[in-house]
Formats: sequence, C-alpha cells, structure tokens
Amino acid sequence: MPMLIQTVRIDGKVNWRCFRAKSGSWIGICDPLRLTIEADSWFDLMEDIGQGLDALMRELLATNELDRFLREQGWNLIGPMPAPAENLRFDLPFIPSMMGAHGSQTNLHQ
Repeated sequence: MPMLIQTVRIDGKVNWRCFRAKSGSWIGICDPLRLTIEADSWFDLMEDIGQGLDALMRELLATNELDRFLREQGWNLIGPMPAPAENLRFDLPFIPSMMGAHGSQTNLHQ
C-alpha cells in the first residue's frame, strides 16, 4: 500500500531571478534564501525550485529550526503541522522573475 503524502502549505512567497545561461541551461537565483538552481529546461527549473524549497523546509523541520525560520521570514503554516510529521511535502509559493537584457525583470505569474 502506498504511503500517503501530506502537504504542508506555507503562507508566504519567495522571489526567484531566472535567466538562460550562455550554455543554454536555465538558472534560478533566490537571494533571500541564498539558493541557486540550474536545470536543462524551464520546466525542469520550475520543478527543481519546488523540490529545492521542499528539501530546505524538510531539513529545517528535521533540525527543529522550521518554526524560527518561518517567523524570521514572516511566514506561517496554513493549518496545523500533521502529526506524525512523516511523509510530508512542503508547498511554498514562489514567483519567478525572468531576467532580460541589462538586468531588467519581467514577473511571471503562476
């Protein structure tokens, strides 16, 4: 029987600066969280950002730093933390901003 994955929703959002590198790969940079992700395609970048944010939240939960981190960011959980805190997936909205020529940004809405 497959294990039920529980989604933990976070009331917050984080901005990512995204651009295509000279190599053709896609780069996403999140300055507030000091994260950088590289992927082969735009689709992969969006997926990898979501997975990266999920991994960060899980690591913070495992080290008992999640509550403090959320407070520092001004974010809250939407609803209670599932008990037991196993098989979780964190859902944190993010806003990709496409970086164009001369550092200009275009916000992309999801």
